Amino acid sequence: MIEPAQDVVLALALLRQRSCVPAAGVRVGDVERAADLAGRRVHVIEDSDGSSLLVLGWQGTEPAASPQPPRLSRRVLPRMATRTLVVVHALLTDPRRNRAVVTTSQVLATAELLMGRPGNSWLLPAVQETLPEAGLIAAAHGGWRAGPTMQAWDAPTRDVMAHAARGLWQHPNWSEIPDA
Repeated sequence: MIEPAQDVVLALALLRQRSCVPAAGVRVGDVERAADLAGRRVHVIEDSDGSSLLVLGWQGTEPAASPQPPRLSRRVLPRMATRTLVVVHALLTDPRRNRAVVTTSQVLATAELLMGRPGNSWLLPAVQETLPEAGLIAAAHGGWRAGPTMQAWDAPTRDVMAHAARGLWQHPNWSEIPDA
């Protein structure tokens, strides 16, 4: 087997550590081939400023965690960050509204309307730290847009999130969600 060059190995390591890396200066084809050897896939997406980003994903669906060694290290979202992600995704993908960006106050208001109680204690850390660090959302124009990891979701993940969003859209209070 041919060993990949150091810059390719470094790019893959950075992709694994971070949610994405800028494509500028990276030998994308070589990184894609090296990722392919490891059962991974590199997605090239366009960032909001028009630049290209590389995002590391899986070939096909993401494999299940294994209790047997060697274990695949996982970065699992905390339960409340997952709830927050579903709310953000539902707001961004609502077919009745054309939103590219949602504000933190919209996410807070939505969570309160849907759950009947404020979500500041668990929602703010998720929106301000956990989800951006995972590349699931990214700061944009005073709010949050889909991050590079969200943009590179595989079809099964998109289906699961669309199903969760539909559940929120059917909530009786969804029509009361503020636009801004």
